[in-house]
Amino acid sequence: MSYNEAETRFYLIDPVLRGKGYNEHWKLKLETPAPVEPTGAKGRRRPGAGRTDYLLCVHVGTMPKPFPVAVIEAKAETEDPLKGMQQAKGYADCSRFHVQYVFATNGHRYGEFDRRLQMPNGPFPFADFLTHDELTARYATDTGVDITKPEASMLFMADSTFAKPRYYQDAAVRSAFEKIIRCEQAGNPARVLLSLATGSGKTIIAANLLWRMHEAGRLTKPALFLCDRDELREQAIEKIARAFPSGSVRIVKTEGGRNAARNAKVHIATYQTLGLDDTDHHYASFLTEHYPEDSFSVIIIDECHRSAWGRWAEVLRRNSNAVHIGLTATPRQLHESQQKTQEDADITANNLAYFGEPVYEYTLIEAQEDGYLAACEIVRLKPSIDWNTFTREDVIALRPIDARTGRPMAPEGLKEKYAAKTFDDDLLFQKRIAAMCQDLFQRLCEHGGPEQKVIIFCTRDLHADRVQMQMQRLYAEWCRQKGVTPKEHYAFKCTSEGGSDLIEQMRGSGERCFIACTVDLLATGIDIERLNAVVFFRYLESSITFYQMVGRGTRIHEETQKYKFWLYDYTGVTALFGTDFITPPLKPSRKKRKGGGGGDDEEEGDGPPVPEIVSGQVVSITPQGRFILQRREGRDVPVPVDEYRREMVARVLREAATIHDFRALWVETQKRRQLINHLLGEHYSPDTVRELMDMVECDHFDLFAHFGYRESALKRRERETAYLTREAHWFASVDSKAAIVLQGIGHQFGVGGTEALESEWLWDVPEIKQAGGLTALRMLGKPADVMREAKVRLFGI
Repeated sequence: MSYNEAETRFYLIDPVLRGKGYNEHWKLKLETPAPVEPTGAKGRRRPGAGRTDYLLCVHVGTMPKPFPVAVIEAKAETEDPLKGMQQAKGYADCSRFHVQYVFATNGHRYGEFDRRLQMPNGPFPFADFLTHDELTARYATDTGVDITKPEASMLFMADSTFAKPRYYQDAAVRSAFEKIIRCEQAGNPARVLLSLATGSGKTIIAANLLWRMHEAGRLTKPALFLCDRDELREQAIEKIARAFPSGSVRIVKTEGGRNAARNAKVHIATYQTLGLDDTDHHYASFLTEHYPEDSFSVIIIDECHRSAWGRWAEVLRRNSNAVHIGLTATPRQLHESQQKTQEDADITANNLAYFGEPVYEYTLIEAQEDGYLAACEIVRLKPSIDWNTFTREDVIALRPIDARTGRPMAPEGLKEKYAAKTFDDDLLFQKRIAAMCQDLFQRLCEHGGPEQKVIIFCTRDLHADRVQMQMQRLYAEWCRQKGVTPKEHYAFKCTSEGGSDLIEQMRGSGERCFIACTVDLLATGIDIERLNAVVFFRYLESSITFYQMVGRGTRIHEETQKYKFWLYDYTGVTALFGTDFITPPLKPSRKKRKGGGGGDDEEEGDGPPVPEIVSGQVVSITPQGRFILQRREGRDVPVPVDEYRREMVARVLREAATIHDFRALWVETQKRRQLINHLLGEHYSPDTVRELMDMVECDHFDLFAHFGYRESALKRRERETAYLTREAHWFASVDSKAAIVLQGIGHQFGVGGTEALESEWLWDVPEIKQAGGLTALRMLGKPADVMREAKVRLFGI
């Protein structure tokens, strides 16, 4: 009898590797949570376990931690070791785990994928597999990193005990260390860029990176963690301080005329604290007063994708011998965008030119597939008025008033034209705002109720005021109709004009502060794990700003079982998914009249009059489709639900060309589960499609039969009834107890579908158990054959 995968690993693979010099630390087991799916109002974790992977490690001397160099995949003893070793999979595994090789073996032969050569190879006899020393030497040759030298010791340092890193966090740290070593070996300044999705734990990466460098004796001078928001500074001190002994991590500030962090191992500062927020480049202040040149051994720039070059360049110039590490949430794979802003161009160009290409990337889609970040369902909508462009004469005919004073607007105070992208900024339509708020409120009611945590991104403070008022009025009327007491601060404005004091209540309480209406203030630096929806009532051109805003919804909140966030797009901004981050610039200004490229909201002041149209326009909201976010050719792509469904069905048709073939496959438990696993492995979720097609009362069989073979789709209860009616003569022809069991099979299908028929709990159902269960079926033949016949009759209807 041949071995399965686990047995192959234990009996055939492990002994060979031990004989090749791999000690007890050679194998690192990695497990991820079950993936998340955008099914239901809050999403869900997919039933079952997540992914389990094993990394092959090498070890040097008495170092405290082994070093992963490859993924090692065990195959069943009789399986081809080259199966699945195509280039795409090999490269994806190497990149995701930041290893150089992928090995697959059935215990007798093995195949490999080499990241440097970009190709699979083999099979070779497993008895000839590389020894520990040979693999160590090969790794040094292929990567340029000799892990046996003292300067490589930080690769083997243990992580801080405050938080066990996830696999991608450890991979990011290792990739940073490898580049540092290569730069130092070549005599070049060490400059590193890490790109990970918002919510993936970049601060934890920074904490473990600094701790391991400290343990390797690399922090001979203090380290500096530099960010641009007080909220990020507080997050950093909370996490990094837990990695180090008490007092080793301090916030940079003035205490008694001195630097409070002067004796700390890690200094945490904002640009503002160091005096780097002066747009006229008058650097001096705290930085030059308290820190001479070359004060730091390592400098980490947090969220460098949104930091203007002039803000953080000076501290880097004054510490040119330090290791410089940039943390960013923007992907590297950039594609040409029709909408461009110079601010994006400058940031991207400066980051890439200074740090180089990211040495490690972990995307939003990968994090969703791993079950670490929430899934996303995109709903695109468009106000009917946004297809129009209004001339000055059109606006005059609508009798505009000054939005602030209510006085009539004179023609000379109007612009020549107003396109949709200027609505709510240069021209306000009361009925447009009301229609968008009404549509959003209705959708919240339909998908979980109005008391959800939501951020609405508005165009400016004037707009946010009106959106807040409309949402509050809609909620108050809903409460009146339901006869319930309204909760406090249902909708509130949160901009530079106020409201930030309510964020903590929005984050922590389920009883108040639900709808935050903002411009830019909540775009970054605010973690609200229970956030259910991100809403765009504003137009955007900056891809960087867009990704920052979307990132507000990506956290999972286990306590409320939030595994999904809704992205309601009323202005077409989701077209920015996967677009170029190189986008005509906004000239720097001390004061911005509105929120623009991603910084904090600025005071509007009085400003010029803003025309507002109170009546005369009928506005409706037109649905533009629902979308699933997927990764296609290195890009984040919103895939229309119909396209997603067609692709999934096409995958099923490759397995079963006709409905007859499909029925034959479906009644075989192992084949059916294999098909579902193939779909899930290719990131197609039948449950998600079933829900989006309004077929939640149908079994997966009817979903595929209807869309793949044009069969009528029956609900589970309808198929149960048809089975019990049509097969009455069969039940009458068999023993009465067997008949009860066969009828019970139909009843259970009506309750839980095909899965219920293949569950071990089927035989504990009272009516089936009392009739004898499997014993009763044995009177008709082998129970497995009888079950198969019952399924054939059930699905043959």
